[in-house]
Amino acid sequence: MLSFFLASYGDGYENDFTPGGSFMKSRTKVLFALLCSILIAGTPFGSMAADKIPVPPSKLGITSGTGSPPAPVTPPGNDGLLSGMTPGSYNIPSGWSLVRTQDFEGSCPEGEWCGRWSGKVTSTKPHRGSNSVEGTYSNDQADAGWSLSEGYIGTLSEVYVSFYEYIDSAARFNDEFYLAHFAVNSPTLQEVVLDWFWAPTFNSTTATLYAVSQGVQYGRFAAKTATVPTGAWVQWEIHYRPNTSGNSNGFIRIYKDGTLFSSQENANINGTANMNNMFVQVGGDYTLLSWSKNSPTCTIAGTYIGDGTDYCMVGMGWSGQSFSNPHLHPPLSNFKRYIDDIILMKR
Repeated sequence: MLSFFLASYGDGYENDFTPGGSFMKSRTKVLFALLCSILIAGTPFGSMAADKIPVPPSKLGITSGTGSPPAPVTPPGNDGLLSGMTPGSYNIPSGWSLVRTQDFEGSCPEGEWCGRWSGKVTSTKPHRGSNSVEGTYSNDQADAGWSLSEGYIGTLSEVYVSFYEYIDSAARFNDEFYLAHFAVNSPTLQEVVLDWFWAPTFNSTTATLYAVSQGVQYGRFAAKTATVPTGAWVQWEIHYRPNTSGNSNGFIRIYKDGTLFSSQENANINGTANMNNMFVQVGGDYTLLSWSKNSPTCTIAGTYIGDGTDYCMVGMGWSGQSFSNPHLHPPLSNFKRYIDDIILMKR
């Protein structure tokens, strides 16, 4: 697995925050850093794909920070701020300011990446209007969605993103699947990744959604075990308040179709990192990792996700394996994912 020192290693990490980054040129550096990280620290449960964003170790030290405890914060319940709204019809709540809207009906403005690695704008299945981002997931590290590069959102105390997602009803999953992602890469790396984790069953739709913090601060927050919605458009709204440096006064709230899905209040989510000018992404990576019980020979499969080690992905050069013919584990069917009608605001 990648460790957070990759941010200082070279351009391999930073390129994922920038539309059209030099992905292939960084592959060698990334894999070298990944291998070094594994040899030093071992391979944790649930690691990410080799050239994507890392996942924290299975034993996470979630600290409470320093300073006086903040006043209790009550989640607002079934009160998504943009529920039912789209770029064609919305109202920005008092105290908030609009950063971007994107319905993929026109050009992709500076700083935005409309489609990402495995996606493209098509007219196949729009939520409304004529277009959406369409992504085919058929291999490890497939990545479709939308992102706003670091440096464009500006200063903030809170960020709020709303978007609509459709996943094919036939989709089944293993390991990890991004829903959204917030990150800063400079001067230090800190991320908050909304990530579906499958365990222990292979080829399932049941998973736990975590807000995974990694970088200066590590932890898993706002856990919710549920069935990943497929076969219908779903609106997700994510409200993230970064904590002030070292304090437990941040929160993250996740809404599904206007209803509070999960939340974490009064938390030290980003440690001492300043999240101004953060990178913002909706959609993203899928990992299909092979778990082996006899690494480095890598011939005996783990019987569930996390059983053994995923070191074989790098040691055997298995990164990018296909759904139809994965190493050690049962095959999966390819599936489509669609993203549309994004509203991003801050205050």
